[in-house]
Amino acid sequence: MTSKPIRWSLWVLGLATAAVAIALAGRYGLGYVVFVVSPWRIELSFMLFVLAALLLFGVAYALLRLTGSAYRLPRALKAMKNERLRNKSRDALYDSVRALFAGEFNEAERHARIAMSAETVHEGTRDLAAAVAAWAAHEGGNSNAAVPYLDRIRGAKSAEMRDASKAYMLLAEGRAKDALILLKDLAVSAPQNPGVLKMKVEAEVAEKAWDDVLASLGPLMRSGLMPAHAAQQIRLNAELNLIKSKPANFELLMGAWKSLRRESRYDVAISVTVAQRLIALGCGEEAKQVIDETVDARGPDGWDSMLVAAYADCKGDSTLAQIERAEKWLKLHARDPVLLATLGKLCMRQALWGKSQSYLEASVALEPTLDAHMTLAALMEKIGKRDDAIRHIRRSAELAK
Repeated sequence: MTSKPIRWSLWVLGLATAAVAIALAGRYGLGYVVFVVSPWRIELSFMLFVLAALLLFGVAYALLRLTGSAYRLPRALKAMKNERLRNKSRDALYDSVRALFAGEFNEAERHARIAMSAETVHEGTRDLAAAVAAWAAHEGGNSNAAVPYLDRIRGAKSAEMRDASKAYMLLAEGRAKDALILLKDLAVSAPQNPGVLKMKVEAEVAEKAWDDVLASLGPLMRSGLMPAHAAQQIRLNAELNLIKSKPANFELLMGAWKSLRRESRYDVAISVTVAQRLIALGCGEEAKQVIDETVDARGPDGWDSMLVAAYADCKGDSTLAQIERAEKWLKLHARDPVLLATLGKLCMRQALWGKSQSYLEASVALEPTLDAHMTLAALMEKIGKRDDAIRHIRRSAELAK
């Protein structure tokens, strides 16, 4: 592309060449033009005719340009006005976003209403302004106005933004069922949107749809869109509640437990819940096996006193076998008051009064608990030590307070 000085030089050279050509044509041109309109006759030199024709062409061109400009003037003025309105709307949208992030929610909502009310505003700008107004209203405590703002979003490209925002606000209001309707559709249209998937899990937890929670966690855990620890906690909670929701049926309960992944099956809370439900069904031996299997699978490093808290209630085929098993655990966890109390209960069931008293007194010496003192009171009553029984009952009452 030539520079401006060079272009000017070329124009000057071209005009000079044209002037020389016209001058030479006027000097040496001998032709003429005759116009006859009876009874008149007009005779012009050819050069004068050419100049007159050029002048006429120039005047006609100028008139046509002027007419065209006059014809386009109203539209140009309207376009300028619309552009000013669009600029005003964009400025208002900028001010609303700035105010929203500054925590000035009333100002943000006011500027957003200005941005979305302009007649000539672009559809995308109007939708974005409506979203900002909704968030400003929601964060400012005017939640009743938030969803109506979102309902004014009509653009197809803004549908995901509208529905995700509406789902978030519905969840915040405790309307998980309504939010879940939107989130199910969003999860299909935007399967990689972490915000949508996390909200969907939250809504399913609120609705206690535990099977759906487990299904929704799959994509989150596989893609790394949620920290593994957080996802695992949600999964364990869902699996625990699924176990609790199963009917009081031995086959269904054991089938559900055995179908769990290893890390879930041997989770303390899940194993204890399964054992307690089996005890309630009268399946003490099976409950004992659940606890035994869990303790073995977790190993010494995974020991948890909760696992043996219900062990004494597992009335299996052989109480002596349970005592032997618990005493092996005691070698590794000698100062566990819960395990000592469990051994005391098992020995009491087997009528091993001396061993039972030793274990129970060792338990309350490490950690006085209501359960251990009540068990000691029952033991003292059985062996005829009423004063000791009363003393433990009183201590139980103090602990109960």
